[in-house]
Amino acid sequence: MEAVGTVLAGTASTPGAADLVTRHSIAESRHALRILLAEDNPVNQQVATAMLLKRGHQVDVVGNGREAVDAVGQESYDLVLMDIQMPEMDGFEATEQIRALPQGRTLPIIALTAHALSGERERCLARGMTGYLAKPFKAHDLFAVVEGRGTQPADAAAAPAPAVDLAAFRRTMAEAGAAEAVDGILETFVATLPQRLEALAAAARGTDAEPLQRAAHAFKSAAGTIGASHLAALLEETERAALGGDVAGARDKVEHIQGEAQVVLDYIRTATKGGADA
Repeated sequence: MEAVGTVLAGTASTPGAADLVTRHSIAESRHALRILLAEDNPVNQQVATAMLLKRGHQVDVVGNGREAVDAVGQESYDLVLMDIQMPEMDGFEATEQIRALPQGRTLPIIALTAHALSGERERCLARGMTGYLAKPFKAHDLFAVVEGRGTQPADAAAAPAPAVDLAAFRRTMAEAGAAEAVDGILETFVATLPQRLEALAAAARGTDAEPLQRAAHAFKSAAGTIGASHLAALLEETERAALGGDVAGARDKVEHIQGEAQVVLDYIRTATKGGADA
Protein backbone atom coordinates (compact mmCIF):
# COMPACT_ATOMS: atom_id res chain seq x y z
CA MET A 1 0.00 0.00 0.00
CA GLU A 2 2.84 2.37 0.85
CA ALA A 3 4.63 1.48 -2.39
CA VAL A 4 1.52 2.20 -4.49
CA GLY A 5 0.96 5.46 -2.63
CA THR A 6 4.55 6.51 -3.21
CA VAL A 7 4.37 5.72 -6.93
CA LEU A 8 1.10 7.62 -7.37
CA ALA A 9 2.39 10.60 -5.40
CA GLY A 10 5.56 10.65 -7.46
CA THR A 11 3.65 10.45 -10.72
CA ALA A 12 1.50 13.41 -9.75
CA SER A 13 4.38 15.63 -8.64
CA THR A 14 7.14 14.67 -11.08
CA PRO A 15 5.67 13.40 -14.36
CA GLY A 16 8.07 11.32 -16.38
CA ALA A 17 10.24 10.44 -13.40
CA ALA A 18 11.29 6.81 -13.12
CA ASP A 19 12.73 6.59 -9.61
CA LEU A 20 13.05 3.12 -8.13
CA VAL A 21 10.77 2.58 -5.12
CA THR A 22 12.17 0.19 -2.50
CA ARG A 23 11.37 -0.60 1.11
CA HIS A 24 14.41 1.48 2.05
CA SER A 25 13.28 4.54 0.10
CA ILE A 26 9.81 4.21 1.60
CA ALA A 27 11.26 4.05 5.12
CA GLU A 28 13.43 7.10 4.44
CA SER A 29 10.48 9.12 3.14
CA ARG A 30 8.15 8.14 6.00
CA HIS A 31 7.41 11.01 8.38
CA ALA A 32 8.76 10.23 11.85
CA LEU A 33 6.31 11.01 14.64
CA ARG A 34 6.86 11.85 18.28
CA ILE A 35 4.48 9.61 20.19
CA LEU A 36 3.48 9.47 23.85
CA LEU A 37 2.58 5.96 25.03
CA ALA A 38 0.51 5.88 28.24
CA GLU A 39 0.47 2.24 29.36
CA ASP A 40 1.01 0.71 32.81
CA ASN A 41 1.83 -2.84 31.71
CA PRO A 42 5.63 -3.25 31.16
CA VAL A 43 5.19 -6.00 28.56
CA ASN A 44 2.71 -3.93 26.55
CA GLN A 45 5.06 -0.96 26.85
CA GLN A 46 7.91 -2.97 25.35
CA VAL A 47 5.84 -4.43 22.53
CA ALA A 48 4.41 -1.11 21.33
CA THR A 49 7.70 0.74 21.76
CA ALA A 50 9.67 -1.88 19.83
CA MET A 51 7.20 -1.76 16.93
CA LEU A 52 7.14 2.04 16.76
CA LEU A 53 10.90 2.49 17.11
CA LYS A 54 11.49 -0.04 14.33
CA ARG A 55 9.10 2.02 12.21
CA GLY A 56 11.26 5.09 12.78
CA HIS A 57 9.09 6.92 15.31
CA GLN A 58 10.18 8.46 18.62
CA VAL A 59 8.38 7.17 21.72
CA ASP A 60 8.08 8.51 25.26
CA VAL A 61 6.50 6.13 27.81
CA VAL A 62 4.49 6.98 30.94
CA GLY A 63 2.78 4.58 33.34
CA ASN A 64 -0.51 6.29 34.20
CA GLY A 65 -2.96 8.95 33.10
CA ARG A 66 -1.66 11.63 35.44
CA GLU A 67 1.83 11.31 33.98
CA ALA A 68 0.33 11.48 30.49
CA VAL A 69 -1.38 14.80 31.27
CA ASP A 70 1.88 16.18 32.70
CA ALA A 71 3.87 15.01 29.68
CA VAL A 72 1.51 16.65 27.18
CA GLY A 73 1.70 19.84 29.20
CA GLN A 74 5.49 19.85 29.05
CA GLU A 75 6.34 18.42 25.62
CA SER A 76 5.05 18.57 22.06
CA TYR A 77 3.64 15.33 20.65
CA ASP A 78 2.16 14.31 17.31
CA LEU A 79 -0.03 11.62 18.87
CA VAL A 80 -0.90 9.88 22.16
CA LEU A 81 -1.55 6.15 22.58
CA MET A 82 -3.73 6.01 25.69
CA ASP A 83 -4.49 2.84 27.64
CA ILE A 84 -7.94 2.95 29.25
CA GLN A 85 -7.19 0.91 32.39
CA MET A 86 -4.41 2.61 34.38
CA PRO A 87 -3.75 3.36 38.06
CA GLU A 88 -4.09 6.84 39.62
CA MET A 89 -5.95 8.22 36.60
CA ASP A 90 -7.59 6.19 33.81
CA GLY A 91 -7.40 6.98 30.12
CA PHE A 92 -10.81 8.64 29.92
CA GLU A 93 -10.06 11.14 32.68
CA ALA A 94 -6.58 11.78 31.29
CA THR A 95 -8.08 12.49 27.86
CA GLU A 96 -10.55 14.93 29.39
CA GLN A 97 -7.74 16.81 31.13
CA ILE A 98 -5.55 16.81 28.02
CA ARG A 99 -8.41 18.26 25.98
CA ALA A 100 -8.54 21.14 28.47
CA LEU A 101 -4.93 22.07 27.64
CA PRO A 102 -4.29 24.49 24.74
CA GLN A 103 -1.93 21.99 23.07
CA GLY A 104 -4.32 19.10 23.69
CA ARG A 105 -7.49 20.34 22.02
CA THR A 106 -6.71 18.82 18.61
CA LEU A 107 -4.03 16.31 19.65
CA PRO A 108 -4.81 12.83 18.24
CA ILE A 109 -5.44 10.41 21.14
CA ILE A 110 -5.82 6.72 20.29
CA ALA A 111 -7.50 4.52 22.90
CA LEU A 112 -5.85 1.20 23.74
CA THR A 113 -8.32 -1.21 25.31
CA ALA A 114 -8.54 -4.91 26.08
CA HIS A 115 -12.28 -4.87 25.30
CA ALA A 116 -12.58 -5.88 21.63
CA LEU A 117 -16.33 -5.22 21.62
CA SER A 118 -18.48 -3.64 18.95
CA GLY A 119 -19.51 -0.27 20.29
CA GLU A 120 -16.26 0.20 22.24
CA ARG A 121 -14.87 2.46 19.52
CA GLU A 122 -17.96 4.68 19.68
CA ARG A 123 -17.65 4.81 23.47
CA CYS A 124 -14.03 5.98 23.21
CA LEU A 125 -14.89 8.60 20.59
CA ALA A 126 -17.70 9.86 22.79
CA ARG A 127 -15.16 10.41 25.59
CA GLY A 128 -13.02 12.67 23.41
CA MET A 129 -10.61 10.19 21.83
CA THR A 130 -9.66 10.24 18.16
CA GLY A 131 -9.45 6.52 17.44
CA TYR A 132 -9.40 3.05 18.97
CA LEU A 133 -7.18 -0.02 18.93
CA ALA A 134 -7.94 -3.29 20.71
CA LYS A 135 -5.15 -5.22 22.45
CA PRO A 136 -3.39 -7.39 21.56
CA PHE A 137 -2.82 -5.66 18.24
CA LYS A 138 -0.75 -6.54 15.18
CA ALA A 139 1.96 -4.23 13.88
CA HIS A 140 0.09 -3.26 10.71
CA ASP A 141 -2.99 -2.29 12.74
CA LEU A 142 -0.88 -0.12 15.03
CA PHE A 143 0.87 1.56 12.11
CA ALA A 144 -2.42 2.15 10.30
CA VAL A 145 -3.88 3.99 13.29
CA VAL A 146 -0.72 5.90 14.21
CA GLU A 147 0.11 6.99 10.67
CA GLY A 148 -3.41 8.07 9.84
CA ARG A 149 -4.46 5.35 7.43
CA GLY A 150 -7.65 4.60 9.34
CA THR A 151 -8.85 2.80 12.45
CA GLN A 152 -8.47 -0.84 13.29
CA PRO A 153 -9.90 -2.77 10.31
CA ALA A 154 -11.65 -5.42 12.36
CA ASP A 155 -13.46 -2.82 14.42
CA ALA A 156 -14.36 -0.66 11.45
CA ALA A 157 -15.83 -3.64 9.64
CA ALA A 158 -17.84 -4.86 12.59
CA ALA A 159 -21.58 -4.39 12.46
CA PRO A 160 -23.10 -2.40 15.33
CA ALA A 161 -23.81 -4.77 18.20
CA PRO A 162 -27.13 -4.81 20.02
CA ALA A 163 -27.22 -3.76 23.67
CA VAL A 164 -27.95 -7.41 24.51
CA ASP A 165 -27.01 -10.35 22.28
CA LEU A 166 -30.23 -12.22 22.91
CA ALA A 167 -29.71 -14.46 19.90
CA ALA A 168 -26.46 -15.82 21.36
CA PHE A 169 -28.06 -16.22 24.81
CA ARG A 170 -30.98 -18.15 23.33
CA ARG A 171 -28.59 -20.41 21.39
CA THR A 172 -26.58 -21.14 24.54
CA MET A 173 -29.69 -22.06 26.50
CA ALA A 174 -31.04 -24.13 23.61
CA GLU A 175 -27.78 -26.11 23.42
CA ALA A 176 -28.24 -26.87 27.13
CA GLY A 177 -31.80 -28.03 26.46
CA ALA A 178 -33.23 -25.13 28.45
CA ALA A 179 -34.53 -22.77 25.78
CA GLU A 180 -37.85 -22.42 27.61
CA ALA A 181 -36.07 -20.77 30.57
CA VAL A 182 -34.83 -17.73 28.62
CA ASP A 183 -37.90 -15.54 29.02
CA GLY A 184 -38.07 -16.20 32.75
CA ILE A 185 -34.39 -15.36 33.17
CA LEU A 186 -34.83 -12.09 31.28
CA GLU A 187 -37.84 -11.23 33.44
CA THR A 188 -35.75 -11.83 36.55
CA PHE A 189 -32.93 -9.64 35.21
CA VAL A 190 -35.36 -6.80 34.45
CA ALA A 191 -37.07 -7.15 37.85
CA THR A 192 -33.81 -7.11 39.82
CA LEU A 193 -32.08 -4.38 37.77
CA PRO A 194 -33.30 -1.48 39.96
CA GLN A 195 -32.03 -3.21 43.11
CA ARG A 196 -28.65 -3.90 41.51
CA LEU A 197 -28.31 -0.26 40.46
CA GLU A 198 -29.29 0.95 43.92
CA ALA A 199 -26.79 -1.43 45.57
CA LEU A 200 -24.06 -0.10 43.29
CA ALA A 201 -25.02 3.52 43.94
CA ALA A 202 -25.17 2.95 47.71
CA ALA A 203 -21.72 1.34 47.68
CA ALA A 204 -20.38 4.25 45.61
CA ARG A 205 -21.56 6.71 48.24
CA GLY A 206 -19.31 5.06 50.81
CA THR A 207 -15.53 5.12 51.21
CA ASP A 208 -14.91 1.37 51.41
CA ALA A 209 -13.83 -0.34 48.18
CA GLU A 210 -15.04 -3.85 49.08
CA PRO A 211 -18.83 -3.23 48.90
CA LEU A 212 -18.35 -1.47 45.58
CA GLN A 213 -16.30 -4.35 44.23
CA ARG A 214 -18.89 -6.92 45.36
CA ALA A 215 -21.83 -4.98 43.89
CA ALA A 216 -20.04 -4.51 40.56
CA HIS A 217 -19.02 -8.17 40.43
CA ALA A 218 -22.51 -9.53 41.05
CA PHE A 219 -24.04 -7.13 38.53
CA LYS A 220 -21.34 -7.95 35.95
CA SER A 221 -22.05 -11.67 36.23
CA ALA A 222 -25.76 -11.20 35.57
CA ALA A 223 -25.17 -8.81 32.66
CA GLY A 224 -22.61 -11.09 31.04
CA THR A 225 -24.88 -14.12 31.37
CA ILE A 226 -27.66 -12.63 29.25
CA GLY A 227 -25.26 -11.13 26.68
CA ALA A 228 -25.16 -7.46 27.75
CA SER A 229 -21.46 -7.27 26.88
CA HIS A 230 -20.98 -3.50 27.00
CA LEU A 231 -22.67 -3.22 30.38
CA ALA A 232 -20.60 -6.13 31.66
CA ALA A 233 -17.41 -4.44 30.43
CA LEU A 234 -18.26 -1.22 32.29
CA LEU A 235 -18.93 -3.20 35.45
CA GLU A 236 -15.66 -5.08 35.05
CA GLU A 237 -13.80 -1.75 34.87
CA THR A 238 -15.54 -0.67 38.07
CA GLU A 239 -14.73 -3.95 39.80
CA ARG A 240 -11.05 -3.70 38.83
CA ALA A 241 -10.82 -0.12 40.02
CA ALA A 242 -12.36 -1.07 43.37
CA LEU A 243 -10.07 -4.10 43.70
CA GLY A 244 -7.14 -1.76 43.17
CA GLY A 245 -8.37 0.52 45.94
CA ASP A 246 -9.34 3.29 43.53
CA VAL A 247 -12.73 4.08 45.05
CA ALA A 248 -12.94 7.47 43.34
CA GLY A 249 -12.19 5.93 39.95
CA ALA A 250 -14.79 3.22 40.47
CA ARG A 251 -17.34 5.78 41.67
CA ASP A 252 -16.84 7.86 38.50
CA LYS A 253 -18.02 4.93 36.35
CA VAL A 254 -21.36 4.50 38.10
CA GLU A 255 -23.10 7.18 36.04
CA HIS A 256 -22.04 5.48 32.78
CA ILE A 257 -23.26 2.14 34.15
CA GLN A 258 -26.65 3.65 34.97
CA GLY A 259 -27.00 5.01 31.44
CA GLU A 260 -25.99 1.73 29.80
CA ALA A 261 -28.30 -0.22 32.13
CA GLN A 262 -31.23 1.87 30.92
CA VAL A 263 -30.26 1.11 27.31
CA VAL A 264 -30.16 -2.61 28.15
CA LEU A 265 -33.51 -2.43 29.92
CA ASP A 266 -35.18 -0.67 27.00
CA TYR A 267 -33.71 -3.15 24.54
CA ILE A 268 -34.92 -6.20 26.47
CA ARG A 269 -38.42 -4.78 26.84
CA THR A 270 -38.64 -3.94 23.15
CA ALA A 271 -37.16 -7.24 21.98
CA THR A 272 -39.30 -9.44 24.22
CA LYS A 273 -42.44 -7.45 23.51
CA GLY A 274 -41.93 -7.72 19.78
CA GLY A 275 -40.68 -11.29 19.90
CA ALA A 276 -37.33 -10.28 18.39
CA ASP A 277 -33.96 -11.48 19.50
CA ALA A 278 -31.74 -9.51 17.14
